[in-house]
Amino acid sequence: MSNYHLKKMKVCMICGAIFIPNKYHPSQKVCSSFKCRHIRQLLSQKEWREKNPDYFCYKDKKEKDLWAKKRYLYLKKWREKHREYFVQYRETKNKTNRENKI
Repeated sequence: MSNYHLKKMKVCMICGAIFIPNKYHPSQKVCSSFKCRHIRQLLSQKEWREKNPDYFCYKDKKEKDLWAKKRYLYLKKWREKHREYFVQYRETKNKTNRENKI
């Protein structure tokens, strides 16, 4: 092996084996064995979850139900306020449907 490759060699942080990192990923920390890559992935996921503890927490069902109820009441008020829009829409729709049937 050339002197250049000896300088580039690294020690795997999982198994302790000596390896030459991929030329496209010189900061590679583990060797290319499946077992080491899998363990590194698990460690990375664990670290990410510790940094982002609330990422997978879902809002309480009560909050969702409250939002749904507020939304329903809002839409109900809007429909009552714009009743003429629905009357016109239904007339237009029925007229179009009759014309398409003939």
